[in-house]
Amino acid sequence: MPFYHGSNRPFEPGTVLQGRGDRYEKEWGDCDYFWVLELYRPSGFLPHRSAVFMVSQIEDMDLTRGCTEWCLQVEPGEYLSKHDLHWLSVISRLMGDGHDHNSEAVTTAARNYWAGVPHPNESLWEYLTETVTVLHCEPLEAAGMGIAP
Repeated sequence: MPFYHGSNRPFEPGTVLQGRGDRYEKEWGDCDYFWVLELYRPSGFLPHRSAVFMVSQIEDMDLTRGCTEWCLQVEPGEYLSKHDLHWLSVISRLMGDGHDHNSEAVTTAARNYWAGVPHPNESLWEYLTETVTVLHCEPLEAAGMGIAP
């Protein structure tokens, strides 16, 4: 299965990318779901701050709220987990409606995300890994023309 990662700058094939650590936390730490996911992250799963995020379909890149200037076809490292991004929307909606992070509904949504449970309405899958190796890079608007699916 091919994997794609969005970037705000191009990378040469062979470049190895890894999670952004503190930079990721600074950019996403204010999102209402960020700390909820960390609170309910099972042992053995990568924290978001340590992960490289991927999708399996180029069309999904602009739906993930990540960088969308460059499309990188990548080879994931050893560790790989699969999660439905729609659970993050559920967490955000619940928190916005006044649910506490310990409420049953928020807890269930966070656990469903980590368990890879498909959302009942539709799914938007993201894959997390520790490192990726860039295989190909091109502007997202041209993606699919030079990247073999």
